[in-house]
Amino acid sequence: PGNNAFTIRHDGLNKCLQVKKSWILMDDCKETSEALWKWVSQNRLFHLGSRQCLGLDIVTKLPSRLKMVDCNSELMLWWRCADASIIGASQYKVTLVNNFVTASINASDQWRSNNSSDDICRYPYHEIYTKDGNSYGKPCEFPFLYNDTWHHDCIQDETHTGGKWCATSEDYTHDGKWGICLQPEDGCQDIWEHDPGAKSCYQFNTQSALSWKEAYISCQKQGGDLLSIQDASELSYVQGKDDIAEIFWIGLNQLDVSGGWQWSDHKPLNFVNWHPGNDMQSLSPLDGTSCVAMNAASGQWQSYHCGTQLPYVCKKPFDEASSLPEFWRHLDTQCDTGWLPHNGFCYMLIHNQVPWSSADQLCKANKSNLISVHSLADVELVVTKLHNDAKEEVWMGLRNKDVPTLFKWSDHSAVDFTYWDQNEPKVPFNITPNCVSYSGKLGQWRVKSCEEKLKYVCKKRGEILNETKSDKSCSYDEGWEMHGNYCYTIYKTEVSFGSQCNLTVTNRFEQEFINSLIRKYTKVEEKYFWTGLQDISHTGTYSWGAVDGEKNEAVTYTNWNSLQPEFSGGCVAMPSGRSVGKWETKDCKTTKAFSVCKKYIGLPKEPEVLPKPSDPCPPGWHNGSGLACYKFFHSERVLRTRTWEEAERFCEALGGHLPSFTNTEEIKALHSILRRIISNDRWVWIGMNKRSPDSLGTWQWSDDKPVTCLFIHESTWKKYSCQLYIGFRLTAEMFSLYGKKLLVFPLLIYSSYCISLI
Repeated sequence: PGNNAFTIRHDGLNKCLQVKKSWILMDDCKETSEALWKWVSQNRLFHLGSRQCLGLDIVTKLPSRLKMVDCNSELMLWWRCADASIIGASQYKVTLVNNFVTASINASDQWRSNNSSDDICRYPYHEIYTKDGNSYGKPCEFPFLYNDTWHHDCIQDETHTGGKWCATSEDYTHDGKWGICLQPEDGCQDIWEHDPGAKSCYQFNTQSALSWKEAYISCQKQGGDLLSIQDASELSYVQGKDDIAEIFWIGLNQLDVSGGWQWSDHKPLNFVNWHPGNDMQSLSPLDGTSCVAMNAASGQWQSYHCGTQLPYVCKKPFDEASSLPEFWRHLDTQCDTGWLPHNGFCYMLIHNQVPWSSADQLCKANKSNLISVHSLADVELVVTKLHNDAKEEVWMGLRNKDVPTLFKWSDHSAVDFTYWDQNEPKVPFNITPNCVSYSGKLGQWRVKSCEEKLKYVCKKRGEILNETKSDKSCSYDEGWEMHGNYCYTIYKTEVSFGSQCNLTVTNRFEQEFINSLIRKYTKVEEKYFWTGLQDISHTGTYSWGAVDGEKNEAVTYTNWNSLQPEFSGGCVAMPSGRSVGKWETKDCKTTKAFSVCKKYIGLPKEPEVLPKPSDPCPPGWHNGSGLACYKFFHSERVLRTRTWEEAERFCEALGGHLPSFTNTEEIKALHSILRRIISNDRWVWIGMNKRSPDSLGTWQWSDDKPVTCLFIHESTWKKYSCQLYIGFRLTAEMFSLYGKKLLVFPLLIYSSYCISLI
């Protein structure tokens, strides 16, 4: 069905929920208006045939508590999903009693969408933002009442010109609030402007007033992104528009607390034009201004609190058919003695510490250049091969000599990738040159004085021995490809879970390599590929299956898709296409997918040495469950509460993070400590959040621990409307941490969707 419409099928009876003459009944599953539903604003279920919403009457004495009512009814109209149940207020669930449709607290009925194993939240409501009109860019309200009819989609008539429109409040006849719908369109027509020089299209939403995240979503839903600026010519083009707003959102942000400033469309950040008042050298990590707006007059950029209401500019490529370069192909490479061969290049780490210019000259004297980094594959080389996680600062070939700042590689290669550390790039105003180092532990980049003395890495081209048969350890001719100490292949036969391979994914580098494999093998239609991740105990905790009789690997990394993990008891697969490699829960018995297989070809593995849970915590820290230590800020700082971002940044400054949990025992341990030291009515931040645009609306831990459990279903959490997270819009962005050090703060600001321990 189109427009995200779906049928609601009873899993046991195999009949569908229909509405005929306002009566709710079960009938054969045909995709007619009588059987089609869709999610609309405020978590309501809208019936296309009757143009009414499903209501819940919990005080009635009639046999059925369910009623079809107008969508502005005073009845309870919000619904959510959990384990294929449809749940309303007071835990009432939609159920069948003697073939009669009603709602009951004790029901266990499961409802599926269409002829699939998915629950009805597979088709969530997505907001559509507006422009022009009189609503300052606010999103549509669906359904809206116009001419005595409830409309569940944008409409076009003679009332408003400029395209399809919608109301931005429930009753257009009464309120008159409206806007032109911003929906995906091919090419650069109507509301987009084409700049031939930049091969991009731009949309200037001058009359809008949205937060950064709202503006980002508006651009994303149209197939674009918030504006990124790659050079001075693009900056001049944007500045030269006559109808541009004075200050407007651009895509620059540092909402991912593990890294620095980045463009939301993942373009490289090597052109920088900070406002002089936005001094990155003195900006406190507790400042909380994580989103950037541009001043049209000066062209300079200023950081703001992300909730500030501003106009915005969207950008999308003029030509969608852009292919990604191949970074992950293994090439058997030969180098001179003392150089490290890797995928066509040779590398040498020099331990003698010198200024940047000396390092540059010494590399050139050795017929090489300072290292340039062009992808996560190069970052993996730096972290795992050159430094082996050592905490050291090393010169790379990136340097700026210009105002405004434009970083360039000393080997004259293109800057097509950047990987900045927290609060970077910190570029002093009007002071050049500026040079860049990287961290040997995480590979992230920092701006340094060029006179500082550091180690450095030289890079030069190596001799590729046989490009057509480079993976000699992995039988490339038979479809195997090498990454690290493993060989990988894809079996393009759809099988049930567990039939082949039980793939494990241990970090983001391996995930990116697997994504590159999937892209090669699926050029057109979307397909799924099994991993070995499964909730075998049906407790909501996902773990890796055993491979070749070995002990199960610990889950060290997760890559969930939006609104995942969706249910307990599932098996995890990865799609191709737009969400390539993102993890989704699937029915273990009915779903079939391709397999990604890997085999180990390295030296025998040595047992990993882990810290002992009995090791003492530092002074002032409390022992928690497992390897966790906690430090609390409560009574002595009762007047200094912090926002989530301030609390997380403060924890990082002390070598920790906000709390995270990988199992319920860790929750209970922290809960027990909290009960002893603070009162029951206190709230504290934890590290779970979905601030990063890359998270696709999925919860993540601020310390990058894997999210392996369906924590949101646990009664341990205190969260207003917390169960609404599956299939509905959840605007909260704050959740909590794990690590060797954990900190807990009192709560300053929490919306009704925030999650905290009580």
